[in-house]
Amino acid sequence: MKIKEKLKQFGILVIRLIWPGRASKGAQRLGIMIVGLGLMYGVSQASELQKALAGVIGGNASAESQTETAKNLFQKTSTADVASQTAPTSNGLVGPANIVDLIGESDLIVRGLVKELSDGFENGVPYTQVTVKVTESLRGQFGDEYTFRQFGLLQPKKMENGKVNLNVTPDGWSKYTKGEDVMLFLYKQASITKLRTTTGLGQGKVVMKGGNAESQFGNSGLFENVDVDQTLVNDRDKRLLATKKGAVNTESFMSFVRKAVKSKWVEGGKLRHAKK
Repeated sequence: MKIKEKLKQFGILVIRLIWPGRASKGAQRLGIMIVGLGLMYGVSQASELQKALAGVIGGNASAESQTETAKNLFQKTSTADVASQTAPTSNGLVGPANIVDLIGESDLIVRGLVKELSDGFENGVPYTQVTVKVTESLRGQFGDEYTFRQFGLLQPKKMENGKVNLNVTPDGWSKYTKGEDVMLFLYKQASITKLRTTTGLGQGKVVMKGGNAESQFGNSGLFENVDVDQTLVNDRDKRLLATKKGAVNTESFMSFVRKAVKSKWVEGGKLRHAKK
């Protein structure tokens, strides 16, 4: 197998692995990805990846070794090789997350205006820094502004050695434009790199524009395979949940998420994945 194809497969596996999920499912993914890498690169490389990603999903390796190994892996992997890949989900390896995933698995949920964007490197790992002017906090404590970092650069960056670093934000991950009115569902911060990603990748970034709300994935699958206690929803909620794809009314969307978060519908089993 050519090295470029190996790197492409490696990138796909990494993206799938670091996609947030419940602890048990995350562990399952870890096993699958480590086995896959073991077959592709050999046991030593699989072990190296496990150390590198321990800071993302938990592990016993030291912080120093995790950081150094992650740095080496990111430097060896070209994000351009995984461009066109779809985003993994918590209830399957590939496909868009739904509203149950977004609400149930997010550590923070916030609405605001994208105020500032920058990028750079921290311990060799490329990042984009996003600052949001907060207009509403739905989960978590925020001040007037909230800043976080996500893996990947805004655009290819020329380095001091003359080479160009191509580790931009992968396709399928949330990408930002200054001035956007967004609602962000954010997964917990990685323990080692301190990076965050939106829950459901592009699905976890919902843009509010012209009275409409639409995720980066066009709301595809956002309200599918969802079961909710019918005593809790009104006609507006039912119309929202019947949407297969495309923009929805902003106020309807915000109202539904507010109620679900405040009353802990997911935690109480009132909002859940539909049984297949």
